[in-house]
Amino acid sequence: MSRVPFIVGSWKGKGKVLPKGIEYLESSTFLLLRTEPATIINWQQFTKHVETLKPMHAENGFLKILPKPEEGEVKKAELMLSHPFSVNEYYKTAHFDFAQNIFECLADTEDCFQRGPAAGGKPATGSRRIYKLEDGKLVYDMYLRTEGSDEFVHHLHCEMEKIPE
Repeated sequence: MSRVPFIVGSWKGKGKVLPKGIEYLESSTFLLLRTEPATIINWQQFTKHVETLKPMHAENGFLKILPKPEEGEVKKAELMLSHPFSVNEYYKTAHFDFAQNIFECLADTEDCFQRGPAAGGKPATGSRRIYKLEDGKLVYDMYLRTEGSDEFVHHLHCEMEKIPE
């Protein structure tokens, strides 16, 4: 499985925190570390407010694309992310579709979230992400479920262009 996933590279663009209508600038880097036996990608994402340029969020982690199943273009995957607000996420239900250029992942059980003692805000109980390549742009949507709710809310939408190397 020595293919390079579509997400690899450095990307910049603009997004929106949909429930609040806040726009942000994003820069993300997905660095390919290896392709055998599994594909490992270092994941780094940073956002800042579109007007004030004040930093808003960052996340760091690893995407692992497994060589299973052996046949076909859709592979199982795992995504682990750490956030500066003392929360870790483990997306254990995930797949990477090499033919359609789509990566989808879901964290929806209690063991998918780890909160440090300094974590504030309402605890997340679910997160779903969809990344896809559309007309050369990396487009993603993130859906969030918080404590006290059964529904996922469309939380983020972002579109980025690849930065030439």
